[in-house]
Amino acid sequence: MTGRSPPQVCFCVPTFRRPDGLRKLLAHVEQLTYAGRIEVIVVDNDAESRAGAAVAEEVSRTFRFPLTCLIEPRRGHTYAYDRAFLSACRLSPAPDFIAVLDDDEYPDPNWLSEMIRVALEYDVEIVGGPVFPVFDKPDHWLAKSGLYAPTRFATGRVPMIYGAGSMLIRRGTLEQYLDEPFLHEFAFTGGSDEEFFYRCHRDGHTFAWADEAHVFETTPPSRTTVGYLLRRMFRKGTGATRVERKFVGNIGGAVRRWCKGIGLIGSGALFLPFAALGGRRAIMRSLILAARGTGRIAAEFGILYEEYR
Repeated sequence: MTGRSPPQVCFCVPTFRRPDGLRKLLAHVEQLTYAGRIEVIVVDNDAESRAGAAVAEEVSRTFRFPLTCLIEPRRGHTYAYDRAFLSACRLSPAPDFIAVLDDDEYPDPNWLSEMIRVALEYDVEIVGGPVFPVFDKPDHWLAKSGLYAPTRFATGRVPMIYGAGSMLIRRGTLEQYLDEPFLHEFAFTGGSDEEFFYRCHRDGHTFAWADEAHVFETTPPSRTTVGYLLRRMFRKGTGATRVERKFVGNIGGAVRRWCKGIGLIGSGALFLPFAALGGRRAIMRSLILAARGTGRIAAEFGILYEEYR
């Protein structure tokens, strides 16, 4: 960014009944070291209680960046995301980039600077980065298992990213997909971000990974249970099938999807007896394989898990 003004960024935050998480996130946004102009848009997806809107209104009185809060009455996280995206693209002056974090996350102070650096250095349109779990009960065996560790890549260009937990996108790219970048058929199941990135990849848009742009996700006890983890892996399996079916809808694609699903179930079942010798962590790895495979097959029959209902 040497020799020119830093790009302007609009930071979008969809929120739903997590006022404490939103407050924590906004406090960390104020600590960002980024030198360019930042505007923040919060979209509260709870039109009844409006707890997020109340936090945004209170924080905005002393917030160091321009902060706007909108109410999105249609329930479902895709509606909140898309409302934020549309509003960000309509700002005047228009931002160069749009960034996204969820209301259960918070960034490292250098997060946005690093995301922008990678976008400019590698001349790409979309940038992702790792999201690290921060456990309320770090001594729990699942918290220590490594099963929640994010997938990571070396900083630089990548074929695609798969989640919007930490995302930066050029406004001009996002505008090509308005008014529904995140499809509402995924409103309660999740997976809309992965489907969106598949569309972007299909259309020739470019991606990079910023491995030093760290984001942290608050992980309460309700998420450190065997049941939660397996349900989430089942949901990820259903999402993978739904997305692949959209983009490879021929017979060959169907055969590959079924092979993947059956293969995951088989692998999980095959290794389970041996995993029993390796303790709880090894057993969970086998069960996770089976859960993802089961989710893949379930989606072929239209059976979905609405994690965000």
